[in-house]
Amino acid sequence: MNPMVIMSMVRLRFTRLLRDRSGLVWLIVMPMVFSFLMGNLLGDWSDQTTNLPRLVVYARDAGPSAEALLTALDGNDKFRLVRADSIVDQESARLAVEDGRITAALFIPARFSAAAAAGRSSELKLYYDSDRLSSQTVRTLLEKSALKVNAMASARSLVATGAAAAAVPVDSALAFDESRFDRLWNEPRVTLEAVTLGRVAEGGLNLTSSSQHVGPAYILFFVLMFMMVSAKDIVQEREQRTLARLMVSRASSLDLVLGFFAGGMAIGLVQSTILLVLNSLAFGLDYGDSPVGLILVIVLFAAISSAASILLGSLARSGAQADGLGTALTMVLAALGGLWWPLEIVPEFMQVIGRVLPTGQAITIFHDMIGRGHVLADILPLLGGLALWFVVLMILAIAGLRRLIAV
Repeated sequence: MNPMVIMSMVRLRFTRLLRDRSGLVWLIVMPMVFSFLMGNLLGDWSDQTTNLPRLVVYARDAGPSAEALLTALDGNDKFRLVRADSIVDQESARLAVEDGRITAALFIPARFSAAAAAGRSSELKLYYDSDRLSSQTVRTLLEKSALKVNAMASARSLVATGAAAAAVPVDSALAFDESRFDRLWNEPRVTLEAVTLGRVAEGGLNLTSSSQHVGPAYILFFVLMFMMVSAKDIVQEREQRTLARLMVSRASSLDLVLGFFAGGMAIGLVQSTILLVLNSLAFGLDYGDSPVGLILVIVLFAAISSAASILLGSLARSGAQADGLGTALTMVLAALGGLWWPLEIVPEFMQVIGRVLPTGQAITIFHDMIGRGHVLADILPLLGGLALWFVVLMILAIAGLRRLIAV
């Protein structure tokens, strides 16, 4: 390996880039323009409550105690309360939670309010997934609400002259019975049985602003686009016999591959870094709590884009063909991979296809870090997928360029 040859090729790549002002426009300016226009077009997503996880309540009782129980659960920003108009069996509700279709299921038995008023015990049933933030919020609020219902029922009992649960005038109240209060407190009339289910990943887009999608999406799109259309440079090097002259100067085929690859990857990293900073400053993007994860996804995607450009350049027969194929492949990978629209809103089979592609894996990592708070351990499988794409493309690129040199 000849480091001098590799560094010379990298310098040459940057020199050509800096001389081409139109290239600099597409490298930096156009991604920000697209991010600004599309971000304003798609607007704010924070008010899309239909995307919130659902807490489904199956209530056989509509009395005052049931209403008091559910009051604390209305209007929460972690989930939305859905009152089912029909009762399903508990096993079906449990499966719905496990499959991720709903965040939690609450069963309120018949005559719940009457039992609370009369001093009889009744049991609520809650199915939830403890690994989901929305489910944890449901259980916390529900426990507080059940405690309040219990306290209200106990207070009525302590001041009532009989078994009646209606409000009692102060002059008809009995003396406070501390022992009776302790018994009612320790033996509550309303109990909550919560069933913890297995981990289910949070569904939905989990983004509050369109900029959180279009910013990273157009970074990935323009990095890939710039690398793919630069594949014609390899064709030009071959047509101008530059590759042959480099081989005569004792540069090996590995030197040429590494030179082309390092030049493309360096440009991709510089472009990505500038765009990440500009998106953060212009749109206030917070990329999450994993700087290592952010660095890895950018490095791997730049490496994939550079390797793909070498492979395309070694296969294309002309500069025009490389240009056309590079543009077409970028468009297809962007559309299927969720760069033009989030994968979370397309049908399930399209999500499966998208998450196989490097574009889909990269944008999903951004969504996970920005919208779901995932850290490095959570995104490792997707990073592994990007690494696999890089290895495969790099092997094919080396083989293709060596074949080109040998011709």
